[in-house]
Amino acid sequence: GSGVIDGPSYIMIPVVLIAGALAGAVMLIGPTLLKTRLGVDEVVTTLLLNFIVILFVQMMLEGALKDPMSMGWPQSEPVIDSAVLPPLIERMRVHLGLVIALICAVALAIFVKRTVWGFEIRAVGENAAAARFSGISVTKTMVLVAMLSGGLAGLAGVSEVAGTRGYLATDLSPGYGYAGIVVAMLARLSPVGVIISAVFVASVFVGADSMSRAIGVSSYLADLIVAMSLLCVLIGGFLTRFKVHFERQKSAG
Repeated sequence: GSGVIDGPSYIMIPVVLIAGALAGAVMLIGPTLLKTRLGVDEVVTTLLLNFIVILFVQMMLEGALKDPMSMGWPQSEPVIDSAVLPPLIERMRVHLGLVIALICAVALAIFVKRTVWGFEIRAVGENAAAARFSGISVTKTMVLVAMLSGGLAGLAGVSEVAGTRGYLATDLSPGYGYAGIVVAMLARLSPVGVIISAVFVASVFVGADSMSRAIGVSSYLADLIVAMSLLCVLIGGFLTRFKVHFERQKSAG
């Protein structure tokens, strides 16, 4: 397709990545300020914002971004060749996005554990009132977290468009957002743990699809395994947090 800007890959790939990250970061500023200023629940505002974003993308795909060669199908023009994330292994779907994701996970772990901003983020997460009393700006910290989170989500979107699909369409995500929540909970919100839990969840879903095709086992088995894993992690966390322990009742006499 014809691009507005073009250049070598070492320029175009960072430009596309930064643009996606900025779009995601800016999008979360609104819900975050509503949370900090007016106390509006961020779960509600971000879930509702999903529909606004989807409708906006649909409008763009039917208008300014529509591919004239798509036979009327609502999708964008293909990503220009110089902005496509190169595959790591030829003829496979594994591409540069995997390396970027791993780098982001490790960098985020270092940022949260080893920097002053990371300490403030952990302090606000543990107890916002105590953090505010100690002089930490809760609003600034939450905006920083929102922009980091939105930026990472934007990078994930770029990875899918410029790495796997090659074009933008409204069916871009088959539920990555909700899968991401499960992955994060299984990892107990650890940036490095997310790598392990993501591989686990992906393996379960891919394995279930393969079993479904090979021997006819229902692919819903994957949902069951992931749900049971999540329940075990949540129950284990509950028992650990509240120091719950079980004792055998001694019989009288």
